[in-house]
Amino acid sequence: MSNKSKRAEHFYNFNSSAGEVKIDLNNYTVKCSKTGNVKKFYHKYLANMIQTKFDNCISTFEDTYVSREAGPSVHERKAQQLQDRIDRYFKQISNLKGELADLQSGVNSFPDA
Repeated sequence: MSNKSKRAEHFYNFNSSAGEVKIDLNNYTVKCSKTGNVKKFYHKYLANMIQTKFDNCISTFEDTYVSREAGPSVHERKAQQLQDRIDRYFKQISNLKGELADLQSGVNSFPDA
């Protein structure tokens, strides 16, 4: 009688270009499409990421996965978020200036009900 422990298996069902597949995500590794570096993930985290961000398609995930190290830095992401907020506020200010100009010129853009 052997007391060897069996490696845990964590199978998940995903869609792929070849149809539905069942994959063991325990010790599954993926290659970044930009850097070529190999990464490992905890099976539940990886399954959730494939389901939510890659529409449950393992083929799309394997072909397009980009690791955080290949993406923009924290400072670049923060700068982009701030620029997006500034752009939204400028658009809102422009709309409000247009409404003010309409009110001052006597044009009724909101007819009485």
